[in-house]
Amino acid sequence: MTAAPGGPENVVHISVTNHGRSSCVVDRIPTITFAGLDGSAQTVPPAESGPYTLARGGRAYAAFRTADPASTEGHFVGTLSVSADPSHYGVTFGAAAVGMPQGIHVWEPITTLWHGSAAAATSALADALG
Repeated sequence: MTAAPGGPENVVHISVTNHGRSSCVVDRIPTITFAGLDGSAQTVPPAESGPYTLARGGRAYAAFRTADPASTEGHFVGTLSVSADPSHYGVTFGAAAVGMPQGIHVWEPITTLWHGSAAAATSALADALG
C-alpha cells in the first residue's frame, strides 16, 4: 500500500500492489479512516462493496479528498489509514507523508473505487468533484 500527495489541496493518491504468486481479491472500495474519528471516506459515485481482482504483480489506484479546501468545518488529525479490505487494519500514514504537514483536514471525505491506472483514478475524482 502506498499513499502520496495528489496535487490539489487535500487530495491523496493511493495504490495497492499484489506481491503474491497468484491473483488476489481486494474490496473494490478502498477503506480510508482517520485517526480518532468515526467512519470512513464515502465512495463517489456511491457504490456497493464487491470484489476487485489484482493479477499477480498487479496494482490498483484510487484517489480521495479529505476535505473541500474551502471548508471551515471539520477536524484535523495526524494520521490516516488505508486498507484494501474493510476487515483489515490497513497501513497508517502520517500527515506529512500525504502532503499535509500541518495536519489532515477531514470534513466529508470522499474516495474513488480502485482503478487500473493512476490517471483513471484522478479523472474519476475530478468528475465526482465537478
